[in-house]
Amino acid sequence: MAKRIIILISALNLLIGCSSRYQVKEMSVGIGAERSADLMVGTVLFDDEWTVPAGSIGCCWGDGGARSFVYDVPFPSKVVVAWYDMDTDLFRVGEATMDNKAGYEFIKEMKPFIDRRTGQYKDRKLPYLIVGIKRNGLIKVWISNAPGNYLGRQILEIGSGMAQIKELPPEEER
Repeated sequence: MAKRIIILISALNLLIGCSSRYQVKEMSVGIGAERSADLMVGTVLFDDEWTVPAGSIGCCWGDGGARSFVYDVPFPSKVVVAWYDMDTDLFRVGEATMDNKAGYEFIKEMKPFIDRRTGQYKDRKLPYLIVGIKRNGLIKVWISNAPGNYLGRQILEIGSGMAQIKELPPEEER
């Protein structure tokens, strides 16, 4: 009986230790698009649990132009994005899967960086999760230690996906 209890406790510890739910205390989440794209982003939903606001996006692929901050959330393993391209009159919805373990490991090993404009050394460990969307439906997700063009910036692609063209909802529901 004691042997079974020890095996059960060991198995339980192994399951708990291998959990894919990596908690993040604070994180910046940025949404960006290719330059000159005029996109109205309506939904940015992570793991069917938490969202960030976006709105009109027109730049900063890989930099995360429109940023929001989130606190005490699990590091996501997928993101669903819905947007309307005002130039092509197309509505797209897509999902990108992420390697949340690689993202979380990146956060634990983040390095400081230097602000090029001010020369200020920044060693605050604030991860930047960046979701990039393109007119053709491509969705990319990166994790970075800094936004934009900073000295010492590290960036790692942790996910991708493709959005599909969908019918626009009726005008009274928009």
